[in-house]
Amino acid sequence: MTITRIYVIAVITALVITATTITTTLPAVAQESTIHIIKHGSNSYTISGGSSSVGSFDTVYRVVGERSAIRAEENLITSTITDDFNSSATVGYVMAGNTTTASSDGATLPNPFATPEQITERITTELRRVITEAESNTSQGQHVEIKCNFGMTLEDMRCHYLPLPQAAQGQ
Repeated sequence: MTITRIYVIAVITALVITATTITTTLPAVAQESTIHIIKHGSNSYTISGGSSSVGSFDTVYRVVGERSAIRAEENLITSTITDDFNSSATVGYVMAGNTTTASSDGATLPNPFATPEQITERITTELRRVITEAESNTSQGQHVEIKCNFGMTLEDMRCHYLPLPQAAQGQ
C-alpha cells in the first residue's frame, strides 16, 4: 500500500508540474482575453386620448476588454451589437434625420425613419472608428471601455472610448 501511495503522489506531482509549465510558457497571443458587452436601455411612452405612443428612447452599449482583444474580435462585437439593436422594440422609431418636408399639394412625404440597413451601417461605422482610435491611442495590454450611445436619430448614434486604469504589478 505504501508503494501505491507514493506512486500516485509522484504521478499527481508530475501532472501539476507539467500543467504549470504549459500554463506559464504559452505565448501572449495564445492567452485568452475576455471581452464584456453590457447593454442598458430606457424608453418612455405617452398615453393620451386613448392611445399610446413611443416617447423617447436611448440604448447604451459598453464594451470592456483589452484593446488588442477588442480589435481581434471587432467583427463579432459589431455583429452582436447590431443584431441586438436591430431586434429591439424601438428600432423602427429611429429617425433618419432631417428628411421631413411639408407638402401642401398632397404629395407623398419621404419616410422619416431609418432603414435597418442605415442603422446597421451607422453602428458598424461608429464601432470600427472607435476601435481603431482606441487601439491607436493606447498601449499594448491596456484595457479600454468603449461606450456607444444610440438615441432617437442616426446622428445621435455615437461611440467613444476611455482607457481603464491598469492594476499595479503583483496585484
